[in-house]
Amino acid sequence: MQMKVNLYTKEVQNWINEIQKNRGINPQKTLEYCDKLENYGRKISEDALIGFACFSKGETYYLMNDMRNFYSQMLACMAPMERIGEWGYLVMANNMLGIMSLNRGNAPFAMDYYMKALNYCHSYKLPDLEWIVHMNMGSLYLNIEEYQKALDHLENGYHYIISHTERPDYVQNLMSAYLGIAKAYLHMDNLGAAEKYNNKIENECKQQLSRLDMLIVEIFQAQLKRALGAEKDFNAIVDHISVDMIKDIPIMDYFDDIYEYMKMLLSAGKFKDFSQVYSEIEILVKRTGIKNLVKKILTLKIEFLKQNHREDEYKNATIEYFELSEQMEKENRLMVTSMIGMRNSLNDLVAINKEVKQENIALQKKSETDSLTGLYNRSKLNIYGEDAFERAWKNKTSLAIEILDIDYFKQYNDNYGHQEGDEAIRQVAGAMKQLGKQDNIFCSRYGGDEFVIIYEGYSKEETLRLAQELKRMITQKRITHAYSKAENYLTISQGICWGIPKEQNRLWDYLHTADELLYHVKKIARNNIRIGGVGDAP
Repeated sequence: MQMKVNLYTKEVQNWINEIQKNRGINPQKTLEYCDKLENYGRKISEDALIGFACFSKGETYYLMNDMRNFYSQMLACMAPMERIGEWGYLVMANNMLGIMSLNRGNAPFAMDYYMKALNYCHSYKLPDLEWIVHMNMGSLYLNIEEYQKALDHLENGYHYIISHTERPDYVQNLMSAYLGIAKAYLHMDNLGAAEKYNNKIENECKQQLSRLDMLIVEIFQAQLKRALGAEKDFNAIVDHISVDMIKDIPIMDYFDDIYEYMKMLLSAGKFKDFSQVYSEIEILVKRTGIKNLVKKILTLKIEFLKQNHREDEYKNATIEYFELSEQMEKENRLMVTSMIGMRNSLNDLVAINKEVKQENIALQKKSETDSLTGLYNRSKLNIYGEDAFERAWKNKTSLAIEILDIDYFKQYNDNYGHQEGDEAIRQVAGAMKQLGKQDNIFCSRYGGDEFVIIYEGYSKEETLRLAQELKRMITQKRITHAYSKAENYLTISQGICWGIPKEQNRLWDYLHTADELLYHVKKIARNNIRIGGVGDAP
């Protein structure tokens, strides 16, 4: 992927050299010379100059966390690069667009970009780029919790890396492969294999790692130590990770690691550390303009505020969350439009699209489903809930939303362990699936031990009966919970908002009322197992 600089005038050669010299070091100078090169290229209708300038600008915006400009420049470079057969640049453009799409929350689009990149690699024999795409596909499958598929792609990348020890970035690449494989094994509860690859990082890579490399390694090591129950080591690693290590990182490349770290801090009750990291990451994430990233960290903030009983801030954050969800729907529509436009400007890709069709179907289903329980997830809840609300408002029919959670779940998790906690969540989800077999009942996992049920067209009395039946199914399982202050077996609490939507109502009003009812019963009836009341919609 080298420009044939000697084909151009001395001035143009100087612009290209300045771009290459300042790439990744001085973004303003890089963009300045890219603009000169693109303007000249358009003046003489030279695709090579236009494509190189747009690609270089896109790459620079990527490193600056400016995703709006990154996206437009990467799309702009594709048509001229294809016309002149610069397949390597097209591989890297699709690869980076795949990373961006995944961070936008659209795994099918990410897969589409990665498959295009692999197709170019196979067609034009580009093994020096193919391994990078495999590594990123491994990250995609880690993100959607398909760990065996993640291992397949990561090991493909690993085999290339170990056969090219002469590369100057060999150690960093080796660390990335070891770390990805270790993460997959950790999530598969194969702690022995995860430790094995962690030891490989320690013994083969650690001495040559950069600050950012060490940051993501230590984040993984904190997760591993916590999974192993080594609390002292876990606390020592958390104490060593400073906020200064996180400042001004290229957030697109490190978001998943930082997000997992913040989740872990929250679950471990390390609220001070969480707040410090959140304050830095919020700035970087908002700079990208990617609402999905903003939404993901906002979810953590909501949980943090809830756990710390900061009720006013919690209410404001939940309002922000639902407004952001609506904005994301519009953004996704624009993204689809841009994707279609891009495809129309490229050569016929029918063969590739056939190849990825089945992957996309599976990923679409995966993106709507909670991996632990098989219920729908919060993303699907937002879409279904808005549609259900619209139907109820137009038809003047009733709508009820129930929020439920497991009583004293933290005590259950802390004393019986995370695996038993996961099994308890699956048991509750199993009872909900039975309920969901009835017409017009939608069941989803909201997060943690919280669930949401939507009842369409049921009277208040029918809704209450169904909710009581769900409680009965769960209590009849008699799952031992010796640490509950309610009963000596697993129980749930429920809050339900019922009504016929009015024009001024929103879905959030129903969810908020149900959540308040649930919170109320938790607060005033700690020793009384009952439904948290069926409240009317505001």
